[in-house]
Amino acid sequence: MGGNAKSGAPPGIWIKPIFLGINRYMRTVNQDIKGTIDKVKEIKGQSFIIRVNRGRNRIETFEGVVESTYPAIFTVRAAGGELNSFSYNDILSKNILFYRKRK
Repeated sequence: MGGNAKSGAPPGIWIKPIFLGINRYMRTVNQDIKGTIDKVKEIKGQSFIIRVNRGRNRIETFEGVVESTYPAIFTVRAAGGELNSFSYNDILSKNILFYRKRK
């Protein structure tokens, strides 16, 4: 016997059933791009510590202010005057993290 008779899997291999096309074991994403855009618009003008993962173990941390928001990107002005632009997808993929400054 063995295997999953309905799936046609060979004996000794068990295929986990997926009910109604929904895998109950997968993590659900609680954020969407529209919600992220709205949250960035809410924090516009506030000062944060920003941690940016630039890839290949290059992590940059700086203090900055969200200066402008556009349909696909937003800009952050660093304390030194440097202007950086980021995509909202960077926030969803957790390449950019915002931390509140301690008082």
